[in-house]
Parts: sequence; structure tokens; C-alpha cells
Amino acid sequence: MKRYLFFSLCTVCLAITSLSAQEPVILQGQVLNDTIEKASLTVVNINLQKGAITNQNGLFKIPVRVNDTINISAVQYEPREFVVTQRIYDRRTTELYLVPKITELDNVTISNIDLTGNLEKDVASTPLRPYISTVGFGPGGGKPIPTAEERRAMSGGGGGILGNLINAISGRAKLLQRHLEVANFQLKVERIRERFSDTLYMKALNIPEPLIEDFVFYALEDPKSVAYLKEDRLLELLEFFMEKSVVYRENKRKEAGIKSPPSEDGNKQRA
Repeated sequence: MKRYLFFSLCTVCLAITSLSAQEPVILQGQVLNDTIEKASLTVVNINLQKGAITNQNGLFKIPVRVNDTINISAVQYEPREFVVTQRIYDRRTTELYLVPKITELDNVTISNIDLTGNLEKDVASTPLRPYISTVGFGPGGGKPIPTAEERRAMSGGGGGILGNLINAISGRAKLLQRHLEVANFQLKVERIRERFSDTLYMKALNIPEPLIEDFVFYALEDPKSVAYLKEDRLLELLEFFMEKSVVYRENKRKEAGIKSPPSEDGNKQRA
């Protein structure tokens, strides 16, 4: 009887230890690369759906459990994933290197001019193309050149005062303004695509690659996302996208006529 009670007590202790090992702890990690910018990298615990952003020194803090999968992605690096081992969990620290992405350069034309080593002779024999900059020339010199949509919206489509009046009456000015709004919205979408890698959308948000841009358009319709993007609040933007991805995937399932899979407790799965 005593032996049975002792065995039961050990079993309970092991169970408690196992449960406590699954409690999230804060993992402090650091990206050690020093040749490429390592700030504002996105770090996501895929299992817990928690995100973090690295600081200028590549440091980040994120809650983890044993066997959780951590995804790190950025535009300038190849995405990387690692699983939280018992050792990482116990130490609560980790350091890692990322593989820089190799950007394919445009074709380079090699000159057939033979250089003598004499600077004055080589400069005189090398054809140079004049470079003209708009900076300092005319009114508004140095300002960003307006896009085609901005020029059309500002001019109302051309035609001087009379033409602008006719355009306003006919509704063409409103149409051009709408085109400008659409173009600016597209630029916001492109900015988002530059800040977060496709791997993050696919791994952390469960958005299939063909639907990434559609999801970004959907998320940016909410004014919150625009504010986060404008103020460069990446962590809040990432957490906002995590919330939006749940609703987006559910909407896509409904459109396809697919019912949401039940969760383990019998309730509707969160996402």
C-alpha cells in the first residue's frame, strides 16, 4: 500500500513538472549579424501567435514553450525557423545568425577602353555622359516628382480654367481623384510587402502565397493598420495582422463553402 502511494505521488509530481514546463517563459534572443541592418526584423512564435520586433542591436524578447516553433523573417535575410528545445527553454536565451539574401544584380557592361594608369590621360579618353539633376532648377527644384496620377488629379485632366470647370461639372475631376486614392493605397500595400516577408504571412498568419496581397488589401481597409504603418509601429501592426488573419481566413472559408474545423474542446476553432 505504501509502495502504491509512493508511486502515485511520484506520478503526480511528474505530471506537475510536465505541466509547469509548458508554461510560457520570456526568451531573450539576439541576431548576431553585423554586416546588414538587423533592426525591425519580425520574430513570431507560430504556436502561441505572439510576435516581437528586433531592436538596433538585433535583440528581441518573446514568450515561448518547449517545442514551440519560432520564425524570423525580414526582407534582407533568408527566413529562418527553429524549435525551442528544453535547453533553450531552461536558459531562456539564444543567439543566432541569419543568411543574407543574395540580390541578383543587373547586367554590367564592361568597357573596352584600355586604361594606362595615368589619371589625366584616362579621364580625357573616357567618354562621359553629363548628369543633370532637377535639384535647384526652377520653382520647386528638389521636390519629389509627382506621379502620373498626382499630375492628372492636380490638373483636373488639363484644359486650363475652362477645362477644369467642365471636368468638375462632368465628374471627371472626382474620377481622377479616385484614381489617385487607389494609386496611393497601392503604394501602402507595397510598403507593407517590403516590411514583412512572404514567409511570415505564410508561416505565422497561415495566408497562402497567392492570397498575400489580397489579405494586405483587406487589412489596410481598417484605419488602424494605416496609422500603425504611418507611425512605423511594426510590432502593433504585426499583432493587428495576426488578429485580422483569423477573420480573413474565416471569410475565405465561408466564401468557399467550407465549415470551420472544430477545436479540441468542441468549440469553434479560433483560426
